[in-house]
Amino acid sequence: MNRYIIKNNIKLMCRSWGNILLFIIMPVILIFVLSSAFDTLMKKYEKSEMTAGYRIEGDGVTEDMIKAMSDVAEENDITLSEYPSGDPEKLIRDNELTGFIVFKDDTYTIYEDKDNEVMGKVLEYFVNVFYENATASAMGVKTDSVKLTVEHPDFRAAIESKDYYGIVEIIYFGWCAIVAGAGIFMNEKKYKIRKRYQVANLSPFKEYLGRFIPIVIVASIGTLIAALLTIVLLGVHWGNPLISFLILIVSTAAATALGVMIYNITDNMIATIIIVFTVVWFMGFWGGSFETYLFSSHPMFLKNLSPVYHINRALTELSCMGHSDYMASAIGYCGMLTIGCSIVAIIAGLLRRRGRA
Repeated sequence: MNRYIIKNNIKLMCRSWGNILLFIIMPVILIFVLSSAFDTLMKKYEKSEMTAGYRIEGDGVTEDMIKAMSDVAEENDITLSEYPSGDPEKLIRDNELTGFIVFKDDTYTIYEDKDNEVMGKVLEYFVNVFYENATASAMGVKTDSVKLTVEHPDFRAAIESKDYYGIVEIIYFGWCAIVAGAGIFMNEKKYKIRKRYQVANLSPFKEYLGRFIPIVIVASIGTLIAALLTIVLLGVHWGNPLISFLILIVSTAAATALGVMIYNITDNMIATIIIVFTVVWFMGFWGGSFETYLFSSHPMFLKNLSPVYHINRALTELSCMGHSDYMASAIGYCGMLTIGCSIVAIIAGLLRRRGRA
């Protein structure tokens, strides 16, 4: 009996092929837009050269010293430009400078760009070393030329925007799995199928499985097709595909259980979609679906409350690192949600059936 219901419900969902097609196509379009936009944005931070301004006030620094410092700076990818007048902080803002050096007699003052403190510290170190060497040379002490030592330790490259959004948006849309099941719920009311279940003495548990299983199957297939499209069309790297796709299926099952639970409580498809979309939006907002979790300013406890955060971290870290400490929490969180929401959904269905009796 249950096998027949599952098969029949899959057919009902396939009749609403437009919902399933949107479920597949929309995340791919959004991924393309977001990855392109953020890839362009992040390229601004790839420039490694520094540009700093300077001004000489007094007789403590000679032209020969400035020329020598400029030559050494060029060797270390630092460009020095003279600005005889103007407020240093305003000059930094207007000319996109890393910093500004004001030489006064035997002292100097360094103004740093507040939005680029790391490069400002590099400039400060460079000037300090050069100034100390120049002072020592003037006193007849032999010194080595100024040279910044740059080391490149082994590390794994950060995930690209294409890979990040190519993964997290598939997850995000997968949490709207209830949309794929709209055909079931609409036809149940249209043809009064639930009354037939009662006449056939179908238990609330079997009735729940008759909805849950086909939605998971169709939504998972749609999600996996969308994921494959990101690989073929956009070149998204999913790390270990078998593990990643397994987590996607577990995530879709949890999303389906949540959606069916809300529907069994409200008994209204429009209300269900509104509630599900609202809940999923907040989970995605805290979970890094719109802003990468690396740069997110949300408190950590809010992120940990979102199952989407655990899934996002697990799959994106699998993509860029090949492993993730969040795999267990992602699968465990989804498993608990699936079981918890399923229990509530069955109880709600039982209470609704008794209320109609």
